[in-house]
Amino acid sequence: MDKRITITRIAEESGVSIATVSRVLNGTVPVAEEKRLRVEEVIAKYNFSPSAMARGLASSRSRTLGIILPDITNPYFASLFLEMERHALSAGYSVLLCNTLFGGSSHGVAQTMEESSYFQMMIDKHVDGVVLTGGEIDLDRIRPEYAVALARLNRSMPVVVIGQTIPDAGCLFIERESGREVVSAINHLRALGHKRIAFVGGQPGVRVTTMRLLAWEETLRACGLPHGERLVSLSDYYLVDGHTAMTTLMDRGEPFTAFLAINDMVAVGAMRALADRGLRVPEDVAMVSLDLFSSGEYQIPRITGIEQQNGLLGRMAILQLISAIDGKAEPVRYSFTPELVVRESCGVRLKRA
Repeated sequence: MDKRITITRIAEESGVSIATVSRVLNGTVPVAEEKRLRVEEVIAKYNFSPSAMARGLASSRSRTLGIILPDITNPYFASLFLEMERHALSAGYSVLLCNTLFGGSSHGVAQTMEESSYFQMMIDKHVDGVVLTGGEIDLDRIRPEYAVALARLNRSMPVVVIGQTIPDAGCLFIERESGREVVSAINHLRALGHKRIAFVGGQPGVRVTTMRLLAWEETLRACGLPHGERLVSLSDYYLVDGHTAMTTLMDRGEPFTAFLAINDMVAVGAMRALADRGLRVPEDVAMVSLDLFSSGEYQIPRITGIEQQNGLLGRMAILQLISAIDGKAEPVRYSFTPELVVRESCGVRLKRA
């Protein structure tokens, strides 16, 4: 027997019209109890699941959201994506992920397509809306061509951008970076007695690096502490970059007793470089990460750092996008207080002892 089942066949076997089957499947219009039971019996018999695409065509919606990010291997973007996917699914939406590899990735794979090509892909796939995070939106200088492409995408569907605002793009922007986490981290290290605090990791020309580095410099200057270029070693955001940046910093011979790492991956790479020189964290050098990942609690030592509340950020992005799809969105500013999670790498236990 042909195992393929259609709405037409369900209607024939249950003795009702195709419209009645459709009403039962969609639950939009009441159906007489006796007819509904007959239809549900046939549906259960064949374990029938209507095509999501077919439902989308009928309602002019695909019930699919696009998420565009630069590197799914980066724990920050991975955790953010998982939160967005979780909230999208709970709202009845599936998710289409585009991993653009903007600027490369932790395993050395370089970008193969312009980000604007992914914008067009979202249009071609008829997704209901898009969340964009990372990539060119995070650069200090954004090309006019990129801004034009983003505005074009927004004219086709609602777009929520986790990143800096582009005037006239028309998207909903959620700006996260403020530099407040740097102030909190420095104040904590100062309370432990540190006066020479270095800055390690992060790529030049990227907004998160620029804003955190600026906050580092302004905070140390206000405290009357050293803040020169020789205490800064930039690289990128991955393990190898932390090792490279710390090695460069140590080779300069500039003394420091503590450092801020741009994120946990850089922190781990930097600690490896210190260990290669016979130095220990926190016994010889204290460390605070500016972006905690879930693995930080299981490192040796456990990493002290800033909790950036990715769960709240992912939830807000999805709720904002769905509201825009429903025609109810209003621009919002994402505001939160970064939480300093004190563990072992800062040396607080040594200070107490």
